[in-house]
Amino acid sequence: MELIFEISLNMKTLKGIETYGCFNVGASEEFAASLYGSLKGNEQLLPDSVITIDLAKRENGLLFPLGMRHCNYEQLAENVKIITRELFKKLNLES
Repeated sequence: MELIFEISLNMKTLKGIETYGCFNVGASEEFAASLYGSLKGNEQLLPDSVITIDLAKRENGLLFPLGMRHCNYEQLAENVKIITRELFKKLNLES
């Protein structure tokens, strides 16, 4: 049974919600939840929310949403930095 956690970057467009980036954060639920919990943004979505960052579990090809938060452009930039830094540490510093 294949299990992967993902953090996706999404944008509201005239056509609907478009995913324009996705980070595979591995199979550890603890790591994925901790990483997602450290991200900037607001869990309360508003009708004018344009950018969202989502946490999902992909199990045997099926996607299960676990969290969604709205963020602005500055928070999005900070979130990408956080994700990249934490994935770098996980992939390079774990034995």
